[in-house]
Amino acid sequence: MIKIASDSQIPNIQQKLSEFFADEYSLEYFVYDELTSNDLKNVDALLVRSTIQVGKKLCDHSSIKFVGSATAGINHLDTEYLDAQNISWSHAPGCNAFSVIHYVMAALGELIQEGLFSVRQSIGIIGYGNIGKRLYQLLSALNIEVYAYDPLLKHSHLVTMEKVLACDLITIHVPYSTEGVYPTSDLLNQSHSSFLKDKILINTSRGGVVCEKLVTESNNLIYVADVWVDEPTPSKTTIQNAFISTPHIAGYSIEGKMNGTGVIASECAKAFNCLKDSGSSNNQLMNWPHGLENIVRDMHSYGFPLAMFNSELDLSAISNAFKDISTHTLADGFKDLRVKHSPRHDFNAYSYQDIVGLDESINLDFFNSLRSLK
Repeated sequence: MIKIASDSQIPNIQQKLSEFFADEYSLEYFVYDELTSNDLKNVDALLVRSTIQVGKKLCDHSSIKFVGSATAGINHLDTEYLDAQNISWSHAPGCNAFSVIHYVMAALGELIQEGLFSVRQSIGIIGYGNIGKRLYQLLSALNIEVYAYDPLLKHSHLVTMEKVLACDLITIHVPYSTEGVYPTSDLLNQSHSSFLKDKILINTSRGGVVCEKLVTESNNLIYVADVWVDEPTPSKTTIQNAFISTPHIAGYSIEGKMNGTGVIASECAKAFNCLKDSGSSNNQLMNWPHGLENIVRDMHSYGFPLAMFNSELDLSAISNAFKDISTHTLADGFKDLRVKHSPRHDFNAYSYQDIVGLDESINLDFFNSLRSLK
């Protein structure tokens, strides 16, 4: 019997394990901020989210053979320790890429509505991985001037960091790292303040990628942030100084969560050599429930489909609730807003095929591009 311990906030993990496991297993749930090493003494597999630091302190003297994280990033995993202990591990890169893209596009919608940005301005993307490259394709299909920088990749259309920083809006999509040739810790800091004067900066990667002094000491930077240094007790000053502040929920779509769950359930079964043979299933697109006429209206008014992203993700309301949390209840409030985040679907979970029937002059290149996003 394979004994599995899973974070209680990983959705549908029981269902996904049953889909992939050919052998018998037992499943126990834990609350992430109550888990201790004593709980893992007789556990074979540990399934977590980014809220748990997995390393020597937690895993020493345990019987763990596999750690799976239902997240795109791994900076909460001490992979050197896990490798040294012959504990196999896995995560879910790209699982919530469209959820994060949805967040960025919803933020653009908020900025456009407030008159702080328009589709005639330029956007720079730092990081051209699972999120960056898809966001680039989506913005290009809207005929927005967009540039991307990634020193780790060689593509003819990638540009320099200076070119990206010259854009009107910069959005960051990199993993957090402190080592290597291109560490991302404090990637944007006070030395960039002159480059970012009168600019917009969106951070959905990790809090430490942006030096928060850059935000608090700047009077002319519009900051949109979903990630923070010292979560779940980030700087209240930084939260208040941001135009939009949210409690690390960019990747929290239904599809993003389910993708992560499926990946680690599959990888867990592989780790114990008991993966079922199963064919791949095609996900049916849902009908858009919020009125296609609203998207047509926004495309004509702004050249941008605000309703496509803002109908299910009201960043302004989430930001107001986050900013209203008092300093002495910040940690509990941060966690509570994450747990109670309203279920939402990714924009590409829907079909918009009937939109041409409403208006043939609409930018169909954009809606056709949705089909090619993988």
